Amino acid sequence: MMLLEREPVLASLRQYAHEASQGEGRLVLIAGEAGAGKSVLVERFQRDLPDAIWSWGACDGLSTPQPLAPLFDLARDLGGTLEDLCRGQPERDELFAALLTQVTGDDRLNVIVIEDIHWADEATLDLMRFLTRRIRAASVLVIATYRGDWLAPSSPLRLALGELAARRWARRLELPPLSVEAVRTMADGTGLDAGQLYRLTGGNPFYVTEMLEAGTHGVPLSARDATLSRTGRLSGTARQVLETAALMGVRIDAGLLADRQSELDELSASGLLVDEGIGLRFRHEIARLAIAQEIPAHRQALIHARILNALRAGGSRDDARMAFHAEGAGDEE
Repeated sequence: MMLLEREPVLASLRQYAHEASQGEGRLVLIAGEAGAGKSVLVERFQRDLPDAIWSWGACDGLSTPQPLAPLFDLARDLGGTLEDLCRGQPERDELFAALLTQVTGDDRLNVIVIEDIHWADEATLDLMRFLTRRIRAASVLVIATYRGDWLAPSSPLRLALGELAARRWARRLELPPLSVEAVRTMADGTGLDAGQLYRLTGGNPFYVTEMLEAGTHGVPLSARDATLSRTGRLSGTARQVLETAALMGVRIDAGLLADRQSELDELSASGLLVDEGIGLRFRHEIARLAIAQEIPAHRQALIHARILNALRAGGSRDDARMAFHAEGAGDEE
């Protein structure tokens, strides 16, 4: 993935690493939507600190995540007492203390990376609280990445973030979508229209890269699979509402879905839909297309018919919109 418009974030990371190397530990929370390039960014940053001790852990999006899975990943990188303990059945506090001892027992900078903490279990969040309270006077830099578009109001991570970010030595960074200028740079020489790419992807680096590699303005298989993997985590009723929304077009008429507020809340929390204040829309047009294309033809006709009936019942005078859904429903009259 081409790394564009990320130099300000890299400069901040270098500054925090310098402060940590001077014995002023730092926790850096990096937020970005799925596909924003969080992992790519941290891997690029690793090249700036070749003399640091790096250890990596990640949370998995499992229905039943393994408690403290990132800590076991870190143990494999760090070795020593922590890895020995992980082979047995130690108490949690013993593991926490062993990790802290190993990362603070060296004069070199220790960088701990924990990816995808939006999937973190409660024990992993407790580990982060433990580390955050104890690294302020150590040569330790903790980098945690998460999807900022993934958090429901009641998410355990949302509650934990308020506590973690309140520490004076904690820092927060955000990876915004790419600008249309950056998309134009990436598309240069490919023959694809940069404006169209930006409209479809919203500047999401993953989607832009996949479309460029596929050489098409259509939905690449990789982008389709990434989108559908997210919809697979939704409740059945939320997926039904999402399909209806996908067939409405770019803008979603929330008034036609007023009785499905809990599902709309779930879809907003998933990051697939965003609230612009004047209504809902899909965060990425390419995601809407991927979802719409997966709806079987017979179900598409039924959904279009329901939308058409709702528009007629509401006294809609938008003839073009009515005609669009009538055509989708096969209602020639």
